[in-house]
Order: sequence, then structure tokens, then C-alpha cells
Amino acid sequence: MPRNLHKTRCAVPGCRAWALRDSDPPRCVSHAGRTGAPPGNQNHLVHGFYAAVLHPQELADLAAYAGDTTLDAEIAITRVALRRILGMLLTGVTLGPDPHPLDALDYARFAALAFQGASVVSRLLHTRQHLGGEPSDIVHNLFSQVLDELGAEWSIPL
Repeated sequence: MPRNLHKTRCAVPGCRAWALRDSDPPRCVSHAGRTGAPPGNQNHLVHGFYAAVLHPQELADLAAYAGDTTLDAEIAITRVALRRILGMLLTGVTLGPDPHPLDALDYARFAALAFQGASVVSRLLHTRQHLGGEPSDIVHNLFSQVLDELGAEWSIPL
């Protein structure tokens, strides 16, 4: 028996998920046919990263690699996203249709995304190096340069 007496299970036989509130008959999210965010949800606009508005240079970069499925195209697209995150960290303002100043939580989230993006670029470059036979010191030098620039910009040793 559930602790919350107002909760009911999905009415579909064999389904053990909880039903959506006020659904008739009681159905879970999967069986109610709902996908994604609820209607009217505007969370995708909160920080502007996934906003529909792209700068002309970002559009040009993405358009250049849109149909290309090579590793180099993936590296370029990841760099476009990383540049966008770093731009928000540098300016202290979100991108998109309704920009607002970053708070401490935004800075922490975007810094984590920046490091994750740098890690993805590093892995992709490493993979390209192994597939294409590039000298290994190129990846090392590039990653060291990125860390040195970020450390100098943020005034912390990396």
C-alpha cells in the first residue's frame, strides 16, 4: 500500500508505474501518450543554451557541418557548443531571447559543462589521432593550451 493514499497505479495490465494525477482512466506517462515536457513548459529557455536563437557565426559553423558525419564535423560542432558555454561564462549573461545575469549556481553548472565539453573535444581529438595517425603531441599540446588559457583567465592554476 502506498504511503500517499491519493496515488494510484497505471491501469494497463502488467504496468507497475504510478498514474498521472487526474488521468482518467489512470495511466502512467508512457501509456498516456505524453512525451517530453508538459505543455507550456519553458525550461528550455532558462539559460539560453538550447534556445532557437543562434548567432550568425554559430549558424554558419553548424550549417557547414550539418550533413557531414565525419569525426572532424563532430569535433567542430562540439567546439561550437563549447564556445557558446564559454561565452556565457565570460560575459556573465545567458544567451537566447530573454538574457539574464548568471548566478552562482549558473556559474557552477556552466563551468562543469565547459570542462565536460573540453573532455569531449579531447576524446574526439584522441580518437581522430588514433584513427588518422596524427602525432600524439598535437592533442597534448592543444589540451595543455586550453587549460593554460582557462587558468590564466580564471586566475587559478589548472
